[in-house]
Amino acid sequence: MVVRCAVLFGLLGLFQATLGPLIPLLRDRDDLSPATAGLLVTGFFGGSLVSTAVGGVLSDRWARGPLYIVSAVLLPAGLGLLALPAGWPVPLFAVAVAGLGFGGLVLIVNTVMAMRGLTYVNLVNGTYGLGAAAGPALISLTHGGLLFAVLAVGVLAALPLTAPSAEAAVEKERLRPSVLLLLFCAMLFCYAGVETALSSWEATHLRAHGYGADTAAALTSLFWLGLAGGRLLVPVVTRGWPPQRIIVCALLACGAGLSVIAVEVSAPVGFFLLGAFAGPIFPATLAWIARTLPQPRRVNAAVLTVAMLGNATVPTVIGYGLQATSPLALPLFVAIALAGCLGIVLVLRARQVGEV
Repeated sequence: MVVRCAVLFGLLGLFQATLGPLIPLLRDRDDLSPATAGLLVTGFFGGSLVSTAVGGVLSDRWARGPLYIVSAVLLPAGLGLLALPAGWPVPLFAVAVAGLGFGGLVLIVNTVMAMRGLTYVNLVNGTYGLGAAAGPALISLTHGGLLFAVLAVGVLAALPLTAPSAEAAVEKERLRPSVLLLLFCAMLFCYAGVETALSSWEATHLRAHGYGADTAAALTSLFWLGLAGGRLLVPVVTRGWPPQRIIVCALLACGAGLSVIAVEVSAPVGFFLLGAFAGPIFPATLAWIARTLPQPRRVNAAVLTVAMLGNATVPTVIGYGLQATSPLALPLFVAIALAGCLGIVLVLRARQVGEV
């Protein structure tokens, strides 16, 4: 079951990574503005947000029963629709349908793997990054179509025959909001927005530097490759570090990496470094939450829902900012979101120190 979940997450990562490079391709094909084409990301994560939020309030039986079945149907259905050579807004509708399935599956698998241990969370999210590294190169070669049809078949083959499950204590009490929970939600909102904005607007940023459309799409694999390496290797290098220390160092390194993508010749390497620096932040945050807050299943559902909201909104806001200024302003807008994320982490650390 773990192997199937890892393969499934690899395919999910591959799919998500195609959205950013798909934006300039759709702009050229359907004569869309950058902000309009950027709605592709909003539609996808909007669908994911809905299914994650719904899954978070369901009981375990419903979450791993009907939600799993519906998600397992909607994701390949959306991929199949996206494979059709239809003009806008059909691709927007297709990614929204796929997003509905995507969000439910991510919630179920991440929650189950978190119950099994941090090693499993790192494993599935690491394979997610490896799959994502292949997405941009494949979209640049195929321009969609056949790729999404093959992905639909691959997802159906990789899905576990029954919903993933793990032994866990039953959580009967309602999740009570707390300041710490709200801060963790705000932190992951900012981080998820940063990760998605970088992957979504990387191809557009590289094109503004003078790279060709196909070259820019292929080079976005570097960000995802760095992300996979960060999630699989950094935890080994930083063994023994508390999660909050890993997160602070990673955020500061990301800030430095933004200066590298501002230069034309070093921009592709900069995106690789940004992926590597950002990679350990999400798993380390889940580990920090597990050490800090009770009711891990419901807490995971809450923070994943808010993270999906960040995925859906922050890249869109940045997209309108790029449209009003220049695609080369991407480092500036991402730096603002990173600063918010770092500020929240420092507040979290201060509150915990004060409570000790």
